[in-house]
Amino acid sequence: MAPNALDRGPGRAPDAEARAWIGQHDGAFGPWISGSLHPGADATAMCSPASSAELARLADASPADLADARAAAATAQPLWAALPGVERARKLNGWAAEIAARETCLTQLLALETGRPVRACRRGLSAALDALRQAAGSLLAGAADRPGHAPLGVVAPGPSFGPSFGLSLGRIAPALAAGNAVILAPGPADGRLAMLCLAEAAGAAGLPEGLLAVLPGAAGALSDLVQPPVATLRGPCLHLVLEDADLDAAADGIAGMLGDPPPGTAGHWLLVQESIAERVHARLAGRMARLIIGDPLDPATDLGPLPGPALRDRLTAALAETRGVTIQPLPRLPDRGAFMAPALITGLAPAMPEMATGLPGPVLLSMTFRTPAEAIRLANATPPAPATSLWSETMSTALDLATTLEAGTVCVNGTDLDPAPDPLEAWQRPAGLAPARPVALPVAAAPVPSAALTTARRAQSGWAGRSTAERAAILIRAATRLAESAEAPDARLASAAGATATASAAWAETPGRATLTRHRPLGVIALLCPEICRQAAPVPAMASILGPVLAEGNGALLCPGAGANAEAEALIAALEAAGMPKGLVGIVSGPRAALACGLAARVDLDALWCFGAGDLPEDLPARAAATGKVLWLSEGGASETWTGPGGASDLFRVAAGRRQTLRLSWGA
Repeated sequence: MAPNALDRGPGRAPDAEARAWIGQHDGAFGPWISGSLHPGADATAMCSPASSAELARLADASPADLADARAAAATAQPLWAALPGVERARKLNGWAAEIAARETCLTQLLALETGRPVRACRRGLSAALDALRQAAGSLLAGAADRPGHAPLGVVAPGPSFGPSFGLSLGRIAPALAAGNAVILAPGPADGRLAMLCLAEAAGAAGLPEGLLAVLPGAAGALSDLVQPPVATLRGPCLHLVLEDADLDAAADGIAGMLGDPPPGTAGHWLLVQESIAERVHARLAGRMARLIIGDPLDPATDLGPLPGPALRDRLTAALAETRGVTIQPLPRLPDRGAFMAPALITGLAPAMPEMATGLPGPVLLSMTFRTPAEAIRLANATPPAPATSLWSETMSTALDLATTLEAGTVCVNGTDLDPAPDPLEAWQRPAGLAPARPVALPVAAAPVPSAALTTARRAQSGWAGRSTAERAAILIRAATRLAESAEAPDARLASAAGATATASAAWAETPGRATLTRHRPLGVIALLCPEICRQAAPVPAMASILGPVLAEGNGALLCPGAGANAEAEALIAALEAAGMPKGLVGIVSGPRAALACGLAARVDLDALWCFGAGDLPEDLPARAAATGKVLWLSEGGASETWTGPGGASDLFRVAAGRRQTLRLSWGA
């Protein structure tokens, strides 16, 4: 009988390759250590969120597994770092070829385990391969062969919210290319089976055993591993729509992101100009009603299942309790699985509970604004967003807002919100700048003088608003003043200013799109200076740390240590006499361990750098993480690390900024 309606028929993609790979391992998995799986005896069932059927059994990493992985990584890393860059590039390209050969299997594993639509999984895998090939290409160009610099060692790229397979390779590939060993601790939303398949592909491609380890469930235990001192943004995906935007394109793009959130994000926020709010909400409701909700392996699916029933129940309760207006189209949902219809909540205000806690999932929280300036205040009043889409047909307005937003990736008139891969330089350090291990010493936090921090915070915004050339000129004048005095530091202060002033943003262009990578200051950074600052030449050592921090537009709290306060005051006086705002750099004093704990607890401090950190308590990373602070622990190193040619200034400059990716789209 001929059909009497143009209904969409079923089109589920096969999952045979993923099922076959699971069957090859008898459905039992565990940590990947030294080139092999360790299933373990305490494995638990992993179920598909679409069907609730068991996929496999997975054992989380035990403390013994973690110790074995760290030992194997410590053995493999020096041998890997000793290889020429060309040889490392060859092996990474071989890994990319092995991943490409398993593309179908990896895509199916991601869709089965995470519930993401197969189209989104395929796109994320393609971005991951691009990041891996880019890292290999950087090696061939000599990016990792910098004289006087060394890999960080054994590293653990930080976990992120949301599906992050592509984001993981965007960090893993540069870390490996720079000569490090990598330990991963994927969570349920990261695609743990796919990560294990990725590690298996690395072994098949000839990467040394132990160089890459995958330890499910071990994220907390890896917090003490060295990572680049660069901020990792966590928060919702932000969508900002101005009154001159193409409203149909904006509604289509934003609704489509509900089933494919950018890596590192949790939930969606919408800021829409008040004059067009009703029209935008109506278009979004209509587009959300047409989203296809169903099997993630169906290529037509726009919105797959949630990770589990618990999240669905939490979101359902939040929708029932909200004080906003809920718009939720009710399409037909599959009978099985943790599926939920997308929802739009309008009429919200910044102080409402939904905005404070966030709602991960296909829920769009909407607020209105009157002017672009108000939109920026609303957007920047929250922790920096990992990704933002900005919709405006006036390019001057769009670029002004994009460069003002505190966001990791800003896409103008589009939704290409994946973060750019890390630069190789972020995963290296000067050879004399060794990582520090805190000691097992309980320490009570000491109070931090609020006046110095408040003054630095107030002065920092104006300082960051100056051009890089103006900031560099002030630092160079200060260096000249000091050179004419008895303090006479070397050229590190002036060279940091010059490096920042002449650094150019990376620009990449493809048909219809351009990507610009730029740096933003972190804010206010507390600096606990190394022992060298209390020795024969404290001013050059402090200037070599402070120069890059100020050149990037930050404020600072300086702890020079006992016996060096007078020199620190002389350095700050020279900077202020050269034109630096008064109070931008403050001095704090006290016992180092207690002072570090007090600084870590301050929510109005953006970063804490501790040099010569062997006397600090081992719970300092946890204290800093509780306030969302960037923490850097490092040994002081020899004096030439700070003041000699090719010292740590470049690394300080990179660490003192937050990378921002701007993507601009054009075309009819």
